[in-house]
Amino acid sequence: MKKILRSLRFALKGFRHAYVSDKSFRMEVVYGLPIYVILGWFLFPLQSWEIVLYVFSYLFILVVELINTAFEKMLDRLHPEQHESIGRSKDMIAASVLLTFLVVIVVVLVLISVR
Repeated sequence: MKKILRSLRFALKGFRHAYVSDKSFRMEVVYGLPIYVILGWFLFPLQSWEIVLYVFSYLFILVVELINTAFEKMLDRLHPEQHESIGRSKDMIAASVLLTFLVVIVVVLVLISVR
């Protein structure tokens, strides 16, 4: 139990650090969450599978953005100067965030279409 609580503390610390230090992550929480809640209100009522899909799609954005932030910070620390292959790596991880947004758009469009 002690290990689980310690892991939870580290996870919350990481979440807080991402929120404070990464503008993209903060925007996805500050602006994205209210938009998602409002959109969910308009889609109400949702079936249980729709709720799961809807919530998962938002959390998926946050997870990928956390990975993106960690990856970029790690690369900046390991190789602070500009380098072509580091830049490409950052572009690829940024592309994963874009693809995640596309998944969210598809989920929302599907949920709208079944209404």
